[in-house]
Amino acid sequence: MPRPITLLAALAAALAAAGAAAEGSEGSGTYSLNQGFVHFDAPPAWPVILQKTEGNPQFIALQVKDPADTGTNESSRVTVETKLLDDSSNFQPMVNYGWDKAKQMPGYEQRTDGVDPQTLRYFALNGKQRYEYRETWYLNGHVMVHARCQRPMLAATTPAWTAEYEKGCAQVLSSLRPH
Repeated sequence: MPRPITLLAALAAALAAAGAAAEGSEGSGTYSLNQGFVHFDAPPAWPVILQKTEGNPQFIALQVKDPADTGTNESSRVTVETKLLDDSSNFQPMVNYGWDKAKQMPGYEQRTDGVDPQTLRYFALNGKQRYEYRETWYLNGHVMVHARCQRPMLAATTPAWTAEYEKGCAQVLSSLRPH
């Protein structure tokens, strides 16, 4: 009988450690990666749907629930990925690779109106659905930070939801900038 209790205790400890790894992810909207070296803020209503906060690379993916995507296989997400670089001179080639990879997506169309020059904004197909993407890369010491906001272009999405999504995405990107 002691063995199941030990196993249960180990599982509880592992779950507690995983929860602590996202540093305040339960409702606070503050997250960290790389032992707190990289941190960012997001709207508290955006739940974590996937995370890897140990090793290299690390990432956190957040779901941005749009009432318009109910009953579809589409979803809006924001992901932040970090990669510890052995040599920071590898940063620009990795950014170039990311830009090139985006441009090869089916239906790629770059968005140029009101765009920050350090941010790649574009439309592309994800399966048969058209999505809008916003991606940026930062170098924070020897850590490459890649952030991506993506949302399906659904006819039923309201302007109010879009404005909140844009505001939340901007919050994530600006809080990631090295200061």
